[in-house]
Amino acid sequence: MNRAAQAERLARTYVWWQEPALTLAEASKLLRQILRLGRPEDYVLAEQIWGEEAMRRALIEARSGEIDAKSEHFWRLRFGLTDPRR
Repeated sequence: MNRAAQAERLARTYVWWQEPALTLAEASKLLRQILRLGRPEDYVLAEQIWGEEAMRRALIEARSGEIDAKSEHFWRLRFGLTDPRR
């Protein structure tokens, strides 16, 4: 499966209420959904498609409640970011 098809599959899976083309036009919403709900193989794939920096930026720019505390803690550790609550 090519990258475009893989990205579309991720969009359909994690932002199911919206057309994939709209989701992929602004991938940050999709990346936040993957950071919050993603299976390991899907966040590895997302990182391969969009890159670590895009995933890190999606985490940093997430509004309150977009990513649950447990997932946020995990991803902050994974990306080497300081926990803002400390």
